[in-house]
Amino acid sequence: MEKTVYFRTFEENDADLIYQWMNDDELKKLSTGLNRRMCRDEALEWVKARMRHNNYQVFWAICAKDTDKMIGYACLTDIHYINSSANFSGVIIGDKKYQDGMAWIETYLFVYEYAFERLNLNRLYGSAIDNHKTTMAMRKAMFNTREGVMRQAAFKNGKYYDVSMSSILRDEYFEHKDAGEYEVMSVLKRLTRISREK
Repeated sequence: MEKTVYFRTFEENDADLIYQWMNDDELKKLSTGLNRRMCRDEALEWVKARMRHNNYQVFWAICAKDTDKMIGYACLTDIHYINSSANFSGVIIGDKKYQDGMAWIETYLFVYEYAFERLNLNRLYGSAIDNHKTTMAMRKAMFNTREGVMRQAAFKNGKYYDVSMSSILRDEYFEHKDAGEYEVMSVLKRLTRISREK
């Protein structure tokens, strides 16, 4: 199956979309980050800071193959070379035309491959608000293990939410990859089944 997105480093002209997405309350409704407004100058500085090489975090612009337009971004943070771990701390698909799931799947597959095959990490982990159905379903479809819940750890939309922690280990990743379970269509089938179970 032909891929629908590709990944690149940030460029200065990405700041306009970052400004738009950072100020989109609906988009940030169930993220664990603060719903903090960002001015245009701050958005440009945010992008510039993530253009520079950093041993402990990496950010990618997610771009549509058919238009070359940036549709979102993803990141690995807290890369720890002694513990051999990293925090898969975010995927934002800001362009509503691409929020159907395929961009999410391809981004997860890319980040997992990067973490385990390029950085040679042993553990990839993350946290998400329990009510974030897309993230919860994606993590289950990608064989993450739920490790626990931080009760009422995120304040969003005037209320507190539980935040769940999950992870996947290197051996688990390769076991599923060798079994063909990280093919796009395989992930899509699992994701569809999991979404129907909700």
